[in-house]
Amino acid sequence: MITLVTPVGTSLFTNYLDNKPNDFTFARGYEAIKKSPASEWNNYNLEIEGLRISSLNFIATFGVKASAELQSIANIQSQLNDDIKVHPIASDTIASRLAAEILKEKSGVLGGNVTVEFNGANDVIKGLQIENRKVFSQEGMTNLIRKIDSISGGVLGVQTLAITKDLAINITGGYKATLPYLTILAQLERIPLYYNFEDTDELIKIPQAPLVIDWTSIERNSDVLRQIDEGIGNWETFQREHVQAIRDLEAFIEIYDEVAFLSPIGEIFWNHYQRHFLVKFPVASYHRYGSGERRLIDKAIEELYRRLDTALRPDYFASEKCYKHIHSLGSDNDLNHGGQIPGQDIFIFKSTDNDQIRLLYSFQAKAYRIEVNEQEANAGEIIGLTIFDLYCGDFNHGAYINDWKNKFGGRDKPEIEFVTRTFKIPHVVLADISKTRDLKIRTV
Repeated sequence: MITLVTPVGTSLFTNYLDNKPNDFTFARGYEAIKKSPASEWNNYNLEIEGLRISSLNFIATFGVKASAELQSIANIQSQLNDDIKVHPIASDTIASRLAAEILKEKSGVLGGNVTVEFNGANDVIKGLQIENRKVFSQEGMTNLIRKIDSISGGVLGVQTLAITKDLAINITGGYKATLPYLTILAQLERIPLYYNFEDTDELIKIPQAPLVIDWTSIERNSDVLRQIDEGIGNWETFQREHVQAIRDLEAFIEIYDEVAFLSPIGEIFWNHYQRHFLVKFPVASYHRYGSGERRLIDKAIEELYRRLDTALRPDYFASEKCYKHIHSLGSDNDLNHGGQIPGQDIFIFKSTDNDQIRLLYSFQAKAYRIEVNEQEANAGEIIGLTIFDLYCGDFNHGAYINDWKNKFGGRDKPEIEFVTRTFKIPHVVLADISKTRDLKIRTV
């Protein structure tokens, strides 16, 4: 089943008026509610019911042609040939909420393979309007991103996107002001985007671009980003203290009345960063393998991260305890397979999910203090892995350990060309990390 996020505009009502321009009662009702905020819903009961009845009859006559949302959903279902669960996204207006409710009520015209889930009282995106730019940026887009997160199965209590492979976004309807942000979100998270071309049956799927993002810069400035995410009241002072970081993060910041917060783009990238860890790959070693083997290597890296987190989470995130703990593990432990590289904080990982993979690795951990029951404790998280070399498939199981110790244990370590990628933190691990983040003691 495909989960289809569908922003809802007012094409249903404008199409009705195009078809019945002399229905002045409908026109007056629509004019009364089209710019009214959703919070005034109960003030327009008469107009809402009149528009609802006329619109339902209009759909009964014209079917999926009655609105851009209906037509695009029908075309997407036809192209994907799969069951679809539609989640209408209503802006903070009466008109959008009403259109979404009618879409749900008349979803039968889309066929039995399509279901629509919408609750008018709870599913309106607060602040998503175009009358006030500050409210749109500070509230509307943030709430929209978090709504997509919850629809896609976000981790409970974790305000970070948990995108699934069965999620898609239909950008045919809704505010055009959201399109740049939804496009960036979709490219970053590899979510399919669909657009129904004007009033035709032509459906456009926007392809994924091979984006290269400087995640190391985001990691370098992550503490500054975290503070901006919480809101900075004295912006001039903060800016003077973090000149280079502010320069690097310009696109991620918006300022109103000397208060700084994350821009919608900043919110998208910050959410992505918080649920991922960075991995530096050795280009030559990784790309000597085919795509199938590289997928296995990727899974082994996720396994390594998960097992490192399990080994280090109790109380080792302080000073140099993390490395010391892995050093202390016996050579028969998979995280320190064959013993560490002499004189280095570099270790060998033996995958147990796939025993034909070995990774020569180090890791980067961020330590901080948390408060639990009014007591301080050590905590932290693994923020990155460095893979110096790797083997996959058939290799000499008797020689590679000594080979790696000889190559990487001396002063003259081999020169390596790295490329950085992001990997998703597993949901269970992310839930634990998020709990510790919430308990983090703010440093002044």
